[in-house]
Amino acid sequence: MFAARPYHFGWMTRHLLKPFWIVLALLFLFEAWLWDLIQPLIAWLIARLPWQAFKTALARNVARLPAAIVVFLFVVPEVIGLPLQLFSLWIVAKGAVVTGTLLFIAVKASGLALALVLFEACKEKLMELAWFRFVHHQVIRARAWAKAQVEPLLGEMTSLRRRLMLKITMITRDGSFLKTLRRIRATVRRRMQP
Repeated sequence: MFAARPYHFGWMTRHLLKPFWIVLALLFLFEAWLWDLIQPLIAWLIARLPWQAFKTALARNVARLPAAIVVFLFVVPEVIGLPLQLFSLWIVAKGAVVTGTLLFIAVKASGLALALVLFEACKEKLMELAWFRFVHHQVIRARAWAKAQVEPLLGEMTSLRRRLMLKITMITRDGSFLKTLRRIRATVRRRMQP
């Protein structure tokens, strides 16, 4: 009996935790996708703005700081954005869902933009820290892991979409799709009438 329990426990945890790992991988990939999407846009915008003097001064001042202090610069975007994020959540709680959500997204995007500027200015200094190099390497590995976890699911979704589109094309070709829709609409109307 005791020999069977560890196997059963291992099987259960693998099968029960698999959806958790997939959701975690999807969240991580969404964050990475958002970063990849926003990064070129923000880099393009920063390159167009007359911030060259600011960027040069920031890089010069960061070069003078110890690497351990540079890490704390990344707290600044969160400290600046936290009150506005809480305010946007309060707005959502008051019923202005669209306004609160848009404000939250704008504050998050601004925080990412500021973090990107800081990261570009501080990357060389941060790479002097062994633990930061380790974490940076682990994040890159985590992105590769997340892609590997989600890849089969994305392949299945693509295959399902192709089959569904083929089926819709076949149904709409002979007109039975529209007949089915009309029949469903008529059934719903009959059931809605008193």
